[in-house]
Amino acid sequence: MFTGTPRLTRYGLILLALLAPCSGFAEDIRQSIFPTTDRLIERAQSADAPLLSPDNYADAMKNYRRAEDLLARGKSLDKIRAELGESQAALTAAIDASKLAKVTFAPSITARADAVKAKASKLEPKLWLKAESQFKNAALKLEAGNVNSARDRAQLATTYYRDAELAAIKTLILGESRKLIDQAADNRVDKYAPATLAKAEALLSQASTSLDSNRYETGGPLRLAADAEYEARHAAYLADQVKRIGKNFTEEDLILKWEQPVLNVARALDVTTNLSAGFEKSAAASVARATELRAGNEDMTATIVELRSALGGTEATVRETERLARELAKVEALFAPSDARILREGSDLIIRLTGLSFPSGQSVIESRYFGLLRSVQDAIQVYPESPIVIEGYTDSIGSAELNQLLSQDRADSVRRYLIANLGMPISRIDAVGYGKNRPIASNDTPDGRARNRRIDVVIKNARAWKK
Repeated sequence: MFTGTPRLTRYGLILLALLAPCSGFAEDIRQSIFPTTDRLIERAQSADAPLLSPDNYADAMKNYRRAEDLLARGKSLDKIRAELGESQAALTAAIDASKLAKVTFAPSITARADAVKAKASKLEPKLWLKAESQFKNAALKLEAGNVNSARDRAQLATTYYRDAELAAIKTLILGESRKLIDQAADNRVDKYAPATLAKAEALLSQASTSLDSNRYETGGPLRLAADAEYEARHAAYLADQVKRIGKNFTEEDLILKWEQPVLNVARALDVTTNLSAGFEKSAAASVARATELRAGNEDMTATIVELRSALGGTEATVRETERLARELAKVEALFAPSDARILREGSDLIIRLTGLSFPSGQSVIESRYFGLLRSVQDAIQVYPESPIVIEGYTDSIGSAELNQLLSQDRADSVRRYLIANLGMPISRIDAVGYGKNRPIASNDTPDGRARNRRIDVVIKNARAWKK
């Protein structure tokens, strides 16, 4: 006598086998007997079983796929349930093993998470795979009950993960300068500009040593790497110029060529030049004149805005201009000059948070800036229907990838703060990181780099809102 599913005759089973391939009927069966296993799979994945108990989890999924295949081919419920039962047993074992692994492998799991954060799998794939292989071996040993061997292998995995993490951090911070120095070596720059290239190499070595000492303190290494990049590019330029002496021009030609840009700038600024004793005095006079003109240009821009308001044309234009001026004045009154600059770009209003800074290489907002961000919230409320974009920018120190990640993280931090404290819809505020793109000042000076490291709060289409 058939001892299959209760209340199901042999003829019923034949009918079931014929009907099971029909998608609707097969789906009904799936909904009746698969959910328990599906829930266990979710629990196992939440427990990181694929990583921490790879054999048990793999066995569970093999049985699960067999059950799916049996269902698709219209096989008996007994066989399907048997495979699901085996899958559930393996999943339960995987969950239990994962709990033990989280305790036994705690240092390795932490090291792995840090390596993931440093993007080691992408930047240092060989070291990452070496660590992953050792960690999997440790997990397999623990599943087999060999705890001591599992701990030994996990300890090795921890070391490899830490190596991969440090190498990835160095690639992010030092990669560009290292590439430039290697290119200079290939091009025999050391033959023509040895002192400058040696300076670049020394700076790179200092940055690497600093990261060896503390891989999470990236401010100093970033600056050293930027200086190394500059010196490597400078060495390549000098080598090219030196190579040309005797071929295309003399030493005198070279000096005259270097003086020409100083003359051009001075003439454009209407500064008297005298190079008979060198170009230092003329260069200093040009800098002073440029500073003076810059200050005067900002005053003139403000005057033009005032004149446009006064000469608005039609009555409607005047009213609109007055409304915009009131709104702008209201926003400007929220910020001290050292905290923010208020700019207009077309119909957008930009709040450039000059008073907001982050710890070097980090994106955490310090509590001392909460007052400034409350002022930003008040400014946003002046334009309650305008979309908001938080734009993050960095200076040119470090690789493009590192700066892109850092600028996005910082913009995201400001966005999260505003959403949490302003109660505005998530869809209304966006965050974009531009890295070292779109500089507003020269990255060749500390002051210029400081101005480029910024957060801009852009109130889109501010001009369109009507009271």
